[in-house]
Amino acid sequence: MTLLLDSNAFITPALTYYSFDICGGYWDWLIEAAADGKIASIEAVKRELRDKDDQLRHWIDYYASSIFLPDTAAASNSLGQVATWATSNGYTQNAESEFLAKADYQLVARAHHEDFQVVTLETSEPLRKNRIKIPDACNAHGVSSITPYEMLRQNGVRL
Repeated sequence: MTLLLDSNAFITPALTYYSFDICGGYWDWLIEAAADGKIASIEAVKRELRDKDDQLRHWIDYYASSIFLPDTAAASNSLGQVATWATSNGYTQNAESEFLAKADYQLVARAHHEDFQVVTLETSEPLRKNRIKIPDACNAHGVSSITPYEMLRQNGVRL
């Protein structure tokens, strides 16, 4: 099963425990895993990651073109289902707007459409109504979500 990475599976490691200068193995593995079809992400995530002119943006521009899947109209049914769920489950208007404006909803919809597993550092908070969390959207659509640590363990990665 292909693993679909959220923005925070790139940002948090780059800024903390797997920074480029101390753990290049994480970034090398991502490139190899993408080439093998084990991991991917979506263009909306890529756009979020390229917002800042930093080392992560330069890594993406140089190495990671094979990681990001092009947008597809084929997932439109799933996009509609996720959007309808987000706007009909008692979340605040601000939570709905934020979720639908970010890559999060597109990520969940793509995973739903293609039977991918989502990789995110977000944790489920189903009772929280002022923010829609990716694991809760995934759960509502039968999509599995795991952490980057679980992704590495699942693939037998040793850094």
